[in-house]
Amino acid sequence: MKVFIHYEPRHLTDSFEGTRLRKTLKGACELVDVPWVDTPQEGVGIAHFLSPMDMLLLKAQKEAGVKTVISAFYAEDDPGASFLKEGKELRLAPRALEFLNEADLVLVPDERMKEFALGHGVTSTLKILEPAVRMNRFSNTAIEKPIFTRYFGLKPGVKTVVATGSYCDKKTINLIKNVAKSCPNLQFYFFGAKRIVGSLFLSRMPGRPKNLHFMDLVQDDIYRSALMNSAAYISNDSVRPDVIGALEAFASKTQVVAFTSPKPNPLLKAGESCFFFSTAEEMGRYLATLNSDSHQSTIEPAYAIAKAHNLVSYGKILKGYYEALLQEPIHD
Repeated sequence: MKVFIHYEPRHLTDSFEGTRLRKTLKGACELVDVPWVDTPQEGVGIAHFLSPMDMLLLKAQKEAGVKTVISAFYAEDDPGASFLKEGKELRLAPRALEFLNEADLVLVPDERMKEFALGHGVTSTLKILEPAVRMNRFSNTAIEKPIFTRYFGLKPGVKTVVATGSYCDKKTINLIKNVAKSCPNLQFYFFGAKRIVGSLFLSRMPGRPKNLHFMDLVQDDIYRSALMNSAAYISNDSVRPDVIGALEAFASKTQVVAFTSPKPNPLLKAGESCFFFSTAEEMGRYLATLNSDSHQSTIEPAYAIAKAHNLVSYGKILKGYYEALLQEPIHD
């Protein structure tokens, strides 16, 4: 069995979610002795895709008799790997629905996203593959932790909070803006993926508090260092599924906070792996207590969750799905 794993980011640095998901898939394959390649070639039995923009390549692989797999809803903050269309409520982009229904197998991170896919017209076989995090990326603390403060020229003792997302996500940006206003003693860094709006434009937005900094995407080591240095990570799961970001925050031992959601990410367990808040003001009051005697934390149980979502377990399940798919007959 040989697997072609494809994701080619467009106009993004190499540090964002789709690329990290691709590296996770490759690392998992290596641990369970599944060879992978970066380019279509003879001998490939499975082609694994992460982006709806790869419809033509997926169809070409199917025509060549290769079984096709898609990982969906793992990297929704990454415009290149996003399947959802923003609006009053999330829905599948038409191109994404067509893409998913071309695949032999669609992998999703949890039951809520499986139900979402079924409810929005996905007819391909759906299987749950809980996300994984490469823990060794966060083990070199002594060397990597100082990178963030040096890169941004921060003074010793400055307390920071990190968030990531899309610059088109007005809801999340407004929520974080209001949180930052309520915590003037904390510095907030929002690392955003460009679509149309960029960080320079948002830096001039009316009412932006001086302690809220909009940043373009940075290299992976800088982002990891930002997590390691920050007092908290704000998950935007109430707006879009937050899978990779939340697990990486767990792995970096960063406190995760989130806004209340009707169907939260199963990784985000209230009082166990994160704290939920209904309003920006409530979140701000909690963040103001960080590192004080009254500070409550879910860091250690969240770190245990990250360790449980390891590459070996993930790889074994992934390999099982690949092997089962190869046993199925090829459909026209």
